[in-house]
Amino acid sequence: MITETKDTSEFSRKTTLDCGMRVLTSTIPHARSVSVSIFAGVGSRYEPLELAGISHVVEHLLFKGTERRPAPEQISGAVEGVGGYMNAGTEQELTVYWCKVARQYMGDVLDLLFDMVRNSLVDPKEVKREQLVVVEELNMINDFPNQKVEAIIDEMLWPDHPLGRDIGGTKDSVMAMTRETLLGHLEQYYSPANMVVSVAGNVDHDEVVEQVASMCEGWVSVDIPSWTPFINEQDSPQFGMETRKTEQSHLTIALPGVSSTHPDRYVLDLLSVVLGEGMSSRLFVEVREKRGLAYDIHSATGHFLDCGVLSIGAGVDPKRVHEAVETILSEVARLREGVPEEELEKAKRLSTGTMLLRMEDTRSVSSWMGGQELLLGNVLGVDEVVESIEAVTADDLKRVAGELLVTEKLNMAVVGPSRGAARFQRLLKL
Repeated sequence: MITETKDTSEFSRKTTLDCGMRVLTSTIPHARSVSVSIFAGVGSRYEPLELAGISHVVEHLLFKGTERRPAPEQISGAVEGVGGYMNAGTEQELTVYWCKVARQYMGDVLDLLFDMVRNSLVDPKEVKREQLVVVEELNMINDFPNQKVEAIIDEMLWPDHPLGRDIGGTKDSVMAMTRETLLGHLEQYYSPANMVVSVAGNVDHDEVVEQVASMCEGWVSVDIPSWTPFINEQDSPQFGMETRKTEQSHLTIALPGVSSTHPDRYVLDLLSVVLGEGMSSRLFVEVREKRGLAYDIHSATGHFLDCGVLSIGAGVDPKRVHEAVETILSEVARLREGVPEEELEKAKRLSTGTMLLRMEDTRSVSSWMGGQELLLGNVLGVDEVVESIEAVTADDLKRVAGELLVTEKLNMAVVGPSRGAARFQRLLKL
């Protein structure tokens, strides 16, 4: 059953089973908890328009019963009953199911998660019920203007592409799904060679591998369809607006970024830290502290296999929204002038310190290993990432800012009581 075992980094080991399933562990001797994650290499970017949201619906249904645990409460209760946590998430490029429990229950939750991904009933009654639940989830998201503005910006960044659609799909696509369609999705993508098991805590690698191998017996891998590539052809700034009667105007400004494997990934991440991550960032100081324009102002980066994004979000007084936009864009443009060495060093300390603290949590370590292995085929150690961050120079920041922070790639969306798109469009320049 076992084809290869090796160390993937300074803190993790990996075994590949004959069926293609990859098993990773990180041994943390002092930890009392164990986090178990099962990653599947499928998300919304794999979906055709007519099946938009199917990965998310499948994720919901796997909690609704198996042959051995036919009632949903038997699944959730198996983890909650021992004081643990359980959840799942569907993203653009992966789906993950995870549990965090006390060490002695590791075998139980491994058994539970494998039961879910291999033996889900996908009961027709549960399908109908969960379709309605997912539609309500979509309605809830639409009711929140700060989430609606993100949906608008996604459509602008990735037009006519799965990345530009809501991960949950649409009401029409969700309600049109049949049990047969959902089972077909499971059979196609929930294949052992397209999945990774990641376990972090006070665990023995060989013990984990032995249990996973026994649960994979008779499971045969199939060929997996590829994801849909994206080619960015934007050559002028774009603006989108939805007028609503809200107390704030919610705005998002976004520019195309870089992929998860791009050599400038950490450069762009540090630019985002300088710009709007933390209470001492440029945007927080200028927009909130000095001008009182917003309570929440932040920036972030996102990285996919072939593209990425730098985004800035804020909620502001509608009467001052234009002033807020001008201030934000001014700070974005100022990054092209360069970042002083002292400010760069502060950004590095924030980035590495946050990451190192996160690695004390077994859930974070499990996610770190599994996500990298699934998407990139290898796991970078924490020290390797720290070295990459420390290697970034002020010249790197200036170069990447000059290449990416340009007027023709600007995108902005506003949801709120604001009117008059022309004035906003005139502001879109760096």
